[in-house]
Amino acid sequence: MRNSAAVASTTILWAIAAVLVGQSLGPQTPQPIHWDFEVSADPLPVAAVEDTFSKLDYDVSHVRRGQAVPRILVRTIPDDLGQVPEVDRRKDLFLAAVLPLALAVNEQISAERVEVKAMAEKIALGRDLTFLEQQELNRLARVYRVIDDTDDADADKTPPDLSANDLIDELMLRAAPLPVSLVLAQAAEESAWGLSRFASEGNALYGQWVWNDGLGIIPKSRADGQTHSVRAFRDIHESTLSYAHNLNTHRAYSAFRNVRANMLNTTGRLDGFALAGTLTRYSGRGQAYVSSLRTIIRSNDLSALDRAQLGKPGSTSATAT
Repeated sequence: MRNSAAVASTTILWAIAAVLVGQSLGPQTPQPIHWDFEVSADPLPVAAVEDTFSKLDYDVSHVRRGQAVPRILVRTIPDDLGQVPEVDRRKDLFLAAVLPLALAVNEQISAERVEVKAMAEKIALGRDLTFLEQQELNRLARVYRVIDDTDDADADKTPPDLSANDLIDELMLRAAPLPVSLVLAQAAEESAWGLSRFASEGNALYGQWVWNDGLGIIPKSRADGQTHSVRAFRDIHESTLSYAHNLNTHRAYSAFRNVRANMLNTTGRLDGFALAGTLTRYSGRGQAYVSSLRTIIRSNDLSALDRAQLGKPGSTSATAT
């Protein structure tokens, strides 16, 4: 059984009409994510997920050739994934489940980035932000931890030492999408391609640590006196949102954000293989961890998935019923 942080659904849910699932990148949720299909069950069998993918003609090999990714939300990694004997089949199923999540998270971040860009353009034209625009800027600054979100009484105020331009400059570093190849590689590495205890018990795909958290999953190798655990989530979508927020806000990943900004400014594209080199602090393994990520990206042709795009809401064929 999955723990209380996971979704405990007993049916496989099909939603041919639009499904709106709002999940938070941080303290608040400005934009809901639109899903056309949802698969959730406890336990969730491989057969159910593969049947859904088949009905949608969804396969990562098709995506590499330019097919749009259906807006399908798979809530958890199939419980019997480890019983699939073919390694390539297991990997493809894992990638197909996580890929829409990565794209949906990027879609949400990109919507917030558009807001910030619009404010920057308005200021560049010499126009002042409206009161509501300043409130929204402050909210995003707190979501992305540019402003410390500790004093609710000052939630609508900008610290006196920070101008609107200061907030916008830092938000342009933080409110930016992630390279899909890197998201998939880290999910595979941190969860052993979905087979880890943390993935099965707590939908934890990215190995995020927490301290003194009663809901966290205690590593079996944790030494006496240590208090860290692996954070558990309701589903793997929430896990992906939290991971993205971590990369976009934690001070340990400032190099990642700076290199990403340079890529976006010079080429307009993200290179997950190159950006993996900035994540030596994500794991105690340091450079060996980077090498593992790059091996996963290269050997599984994940860079081709950096070009993947979600289909428009409602665009997936209804023959999947």
